[in-house]
Amino acid sequence: MLGVAVIIGILVLVPTTHQSADFVFTERINNSGFSDGSIGGAFFWLYILPLGFLLTMYTQTGYDASAHISEETHGASEAAAKGLWRSVFWAAVFGWLVLLAITFAVQDPAAVSEEGGTVFAIFGGAMSTGWQKTIILIATVGQLFCGMAGLTSASRMCYAFSRDRAVPGHRIWTRLNHHRVPAYSVLFMATCSLLVTLPALVGEEEGLPYAFFAVVSITVIGLYIAYVMPVYLRWRKGDSWQTGPWSLGKKYRWVNPIAIVWVAISVIIFSLPFTPAAVPGNDEFDWKSFNYAPLTVAAVLLAVGLWWLLSARHKFTGPVRNIQFDEAAGVIEERPAK
Repeated sequence: MLGVAVIIGILVLVPTTHQSADFVFTERINNSGFSDGSIGGAFFWLYILPLGFLLTMYTQTGYDASAHISEETHGASEAAAKGLWRSVFWAAVFGWLVLLAITFAVQDPAAVSEEGGTVFAIFGGAMSTGWQKTIILIATVGQLFCGMAGLTSASRMCYAFSRDRAVPGHRIWTRLNHHRVPAYSVLFMATCSLLVTLPALVGEEEGLPYAFFAVVSITVIGLYIAYVMPVYLRWRKGDSWQTGPWSLGKKYRWVNPIAIVWVAISVIIFSLPFTPAAVPGNDEFDWKSFNYAPLTVAAVLLAVGLWWLLSARHKFTGPVRNIQFDEAAGVIEERPAK
């Protein structure tokens, strides 16, 4: 949060001039490569504009951590829920302020477009090299923190699901090292992440991070499919659901279906090509530009589905309770639930 505040301060104070509010809130620019740069018509409003929603969607993730650590939280029945919605709210507020600061700092829109419309082009035209490096350094540190938080969250979930015997090889992933860390779960998640990002090693002549876009898409699609499952189940349950101390009350009747529809739209958008070079059959098609997010997510869902049909549904009976672990994290005693 401090880094975000510093970046906003630099973008507000350092550039000698800023764009007008009219430019920031009304100007439309189509740098996607689609529709010859057109900023009107059905294709722009139904395809190009929704692609811009992706920027907000992949920043609105990770708030599930409030639920992950609820067992370690005082008054979790309220605190976890409040922590979740507050993290969404403040991420939206600060994210919006950053985007406004960046857009107001644009000096020459045409020059930015010629350089691919990246933030580097905006920073380069608005400030000296030193200030640019400061912003990029802060952003890089933020990315490292996000990467570590993502790995922490993934390994924590891998361990938790393995503890409930809901993951193949669960005996391996539940082992703790001498620091009481599920090291094998961490290594497993890190390896999976590495495999998904391998296309990034191929590189791209123009330096555009197509692989990064695909990885972000995979992450968001997977997360939001998981996020919307309890939303749908709670909506389907109706008024017979026993709510906790903090709930939407009767508002779930319209909030939940809106959330479900929005997630469905987002998943579709994240599965679409981001550039003409990513469209199979197009003269400009290049496999390095191809959005492999839907294929990766589909492969994972297929693998999980087959595992469920062939094995897990015959063995998995729900969360395992009353289990004690020794210091090596092997199950040493299991008591039947009372």
